Amino acid sequence: MRINVQASPSIVSSGRISQRTLGVLSCVTAFLLAACGSGDLGADGTGGGGGDGTITPSPTGSGAGTGVGGGVGASSSTGIPASSSTGDAASGTGGSSGTGSSHPKDHCVDGFDPHPSDAMMKDGPAEYTKNGQIDLTVQPEVIAWMEENEWQAAHFEWHSIRRCGGGGFGGMSRVNICNSSVPVPADQECKTTGDGFQFLAMHRHMIQSLKQLWPNHKEQFEGFKKFPTTAEELPEQWRADFRPWSATTLANAKIADEIDKPENLSRFPDEGAFGMWLQCFAGQAIPGTSQSASGLHGDLHFKWVRSNNTDHGLGNQFTNIDNYMFWKLHGWIDNVWEKYRIAKGMSPDDQELKDAVAAQCYEMDAIARVINPSLEPEPEGPVGPESGAFHTAVRPIFESSIHKCSGCHAAPSTGPQAGLSLGGDISSADIVAGLVNKPSRGGGQFRLVVPGNPDQSWLYLKVAGTAVNAGCRPSASASCNTGVMPQAADGKPTLTSAELATLRQWIQDGAPAPTP
Repeated sequence: MRINVQASPSIVSSGRISQRTLGVLSCVTAFLLAACGSGDLGADGTGGGGGDGTITPSPTGSGAGTGVGGGVGASSSTGIPASSSTGDAASGTGGSSGTGSSHPKDHCVDGFDPHPSDAMMKDGPAEYTKNGQIDLTVQPEVIAWMEENEWQAAHFEWHSIRRCGGGGFGGMSRVNICNSSVPVPADQECKTTGDGFQFLAMHRHMIQSLKQLWPNHKEQFEGFKKFPTTAEELPEQWRADFRPWSATTLANAKIADEIDKPENLSRFPDEGAFGMWLQCFAGQAIPGTSQSASGLHGDLHFKWVRSNNTDHGLGNQFTNIDNYMFWKLHGWIDNVWEKYRIAKGMSPDDQELKDAVAAQCYEMDAIARVINPSLEPEPEGPVGPESGAFHTAVRPIFESSIHKCSGCHAAPSTGPQAGLSLGGDISSADIVAGLVNKPSRGGGQFRLVVPGNPDQSWLYLKVAGTAVNAGCRPSASASCNTGVMPQAADGKPTLTSAELATLRQWIQDGAPAPTP
């Protein structure tokens, strides 16, 4: 069975989809996931149609504001522009940081400073009541920040851009994201294990960002300690509606909670396969394994759906990150992912992980700017004087009007293709820091630049046109895109032999960073 769903222009007004349409989309989405999942749906609840929703204090939290669509409160924003912070290394914050002291800190690398409301915000969930049904949201200050920074819409469009390759869901985009300035990922939703890895990394970015913004209220963004199998493990407002899970769901949940056991760990050769197993529709084959997806992600999303209170509901694709249970379920997924990583001998401080999480942050920021161009970051200011072979000889090659490398690979704040920055509003020191010994997203096992070894440096292999014969091996986190870049109309490299020699010599000399 195949269902195509697309919002009609007649039901869209001022950039907001009507509440009736949100309810319809929620139900259709629930139906799709239920049809492909293991058969667990949320409590249906009761209540009539129409009426505004109201956030009111819960036993452990507080709320404020009323209105259709759940508009809440007001809050100053730290915003999409870079924010100064020391970050949180324990939670895997950020990617590799540059050293240009004239640049402000980058929130995708260094994290966010605590939000001003952190000192006064209430603990626990807030209750959102509509049509006699109570749902749970994060606190109003969090929702206000997410609205101001277009997080709800960016989260939806992040998923939409991974549906551009088929299935009809790309058409649900409200900003035509498949034809926007944001590159469409090669890893489309539930088609590759690379997408499974990106699914995990993106939600970790969101979780750790909110924990940085509200460090005194991390509980709101932490997951279930284990898969909830009893009513007592749920917030009080959901206990009366608890229904037992299916045997299939419980069996899959046991595998996830006990992923560190050898017999479970051996099912998944890499993080991407495990991510795909957690994320995708039940029964879907996972490439490179004998496993089929569990459907746990969908099972959890639609276990707690109020049919007549969908403004911030888990089944509402446009605003589900407002929901308190969203963070409980995604926090649990993040917890079992980390348990997998530890069992595989990986560290939460692993630089490749930090770079992957930062890449998802940059992509989400780029999507947010497509949704709302006013979120464009402020200029970073002048870069201090630099010297050295890279700055004076190599960088001009990438920024040449002939090669135009920096057009697609500009500063991190622009959401560059493959997360690779080669020019633009960024210091040469920051460019080099993002190249040397950094993994290549499109070069399998290769690093972008290996000091002293240009023939093992993916950047050089790509521009020289020799990547196709380099023996690239794809992995869950890196495909093998072996085509020459940049290339002329005949498919050959555009760099001259002299330019290639300059790049090769810089790498051969140890790829030294510029000097200030």
